[in-house]
Amino acid sequence: MGRKSDGIRPWHDKKIDKWHIIEPEPGAPKYRWSLGFGGEKTGEKRAFAEAKAYEDEKRAGGRLMMTRQSTSDVTVADLIAFYIDRRIENFVPDDDYPNELVRQEDVLGRLAVLLEFFEDLPLDSVSRVRCLDFGKFVHTREIARAKALHDRQYAIYEGKLAAFQKKAAAREKFVADLTGRGWNRVLRPLRSKPPEPLEPFNPASIPYRRSASRRYLEELSAAVTFAVTYEFIRHKIHIHLPPKYDPRKHQFTLADVRRIIRAAYRYKGMGWVNGKPVKDLPTRRHLARFAFLAITTGSRKDKIERVSFHNEGDRPWIDLYQVVDEVTGKLVWKGRYHRLGEEEVRHKTKQAPDFPIPEIVVKRLVRWRDEGIIYPCAYPYHRLGKEEPGNVKDGMRAIFEDTFGDNTESVIHTFRHSAATWLCAQKDLPLPSIAAYLGMSTETLVKTYAKHREEDLLKIAEAISDPTRKSQGVHAVKLRETKPQQGKNGRQKSTDIGRMGANGRRQESTGVDKSAAKSTLDAA
Repeated sequence: MGRKSDGIRPWHDKKIDKWHIIEPEPGAPKYRWSLGFGGEKTGEKRAFAEAKAYEDEKRAGGRLMMTRQSTSDVTVADLIAFYIDRRIENFVPDDDYPNELVRQEDVLGRLAVLLEFFEDLPLDSVSRVRCLDFGKFVHTREIARAKALHDRQYAIYEGKLAAFQKKAAAREKFVADLTGRGWNRVLRPLRSKPPEPLEPFNPASIPYRRSASRRYLEELSAAVTFAVTYEFIRHKIHIHLPPKYDPRKHQFTLADVRRIIRAAYRYKGMGWVNGKPVKDLPTRRHLARFAFLAITTGSRKDKIERVSFHNEGDRPWIDLYQVVDEVTGKLVWKGRYHRLGEEEVRHKTKQAPDFPIPEIVVKRLVRWRDEGIIYPCAYPYHRLGKEEPGNVKDGMRAIFEDTFGDNTESVIHTFRHSAATWLCAQKDLPLPSIAAYLGMSTETLVKTYAKHREEDLLKIAEAISDPTRKSQGVHAVKLRETKPQQGKNGRQKSTDIGRMGANGRRQESTGVDKSAAKSTLDAA
């Protein structure tokens, strides 16, 4: 009987002073490959670590090929590796998952955070307590990010303070030199002022948010569901999710929207023209156009910031055309807003239907297009000269803070929230039509904004009790039709089969024999 194999292991070749990995295969000769470094003593620890990592990776790859595994045999790392492999890197559409994941970079970032906490923990040990501990872990990461931001701000503060102290020292030296020469010249004070000192970082200032870990755990739950669907594991495990964030209640007024658009339109800053910096340019007018389209169309952020006046296929686009007015006989401009390009994927949850553009918006869009603008929300003064749509998040945050203060609750989604609220407040607009215009389900619209349609419920209540309505008679008839009418004999009559005994003989099983009952009474 042969000696048991030592398995995958490192090996040092003294002749060439190189470390190798040896992997014996069952029934096959050994083969090895060089790790590229030497040092019998200095490289030993690294070589064993390389061999261990290779063995772990190979075992994990083998587990990924197995099916219907127990949740006690599969680790969270195995689950996430399977999810990344089949759902992202080598995704193949099918009936259960017809589309690719959107924002895959964000998904991979959340999965990396999950791996950092759970690591090689068995899947069946992901309990409620561990999910709560993960929430504390996310809170610790938030504190670390806040600390890193504070350190950067403090480094900037120290740089500004050192520059000011240098100027002040130079001024004092100059004044002392003049005094030594007997001059009494009075100098103007320094125009620059010392920077405001920063308060020390306080970890307690970062509030603990229970809902902060929900998006990460939702990603883990999605990976579990995917693994069950493709029979990687036998059954699902319950992932405890913290509560959702409270729904946003802040909304804009018409005056607020006008202030935002006015502030963005009038702002002057530095931009680049023909590769040279130029001051006093209207660097935020593209944000004014974004705010106008956001409040008038109620579309989501990415459906506005990427929009184009040309049908490019991979982005939303605006179709402007002229028709003859039936009343005046003149040509008038019309438009249709396509929230999805022809090459973009349509998802069930994020609806993006096209809709007719309001007349007041069409006039602005025609004017912008005639000015040579291709992308209404693109920054026109880029350093490299490109005019492509970008992320407007930072620019809009600056406008909100300049307009409403640093502690404002305003975010970009407030435009969509405000548009839905305004439309729902119009009593004559049906809710399904509002939902179709905004690109959301009627259920979501009613659930979030039904409080603004209390008058609809009052109309129903008044209609039921109003005797003058034409449908009142029909309503009364319908009420009478729903009242059950009991017949003379509601019980089903017994059949011959029901009167058969267990032995097959014919006998009454539901009635009482009158002669037998009379004999019993006489005997009594």
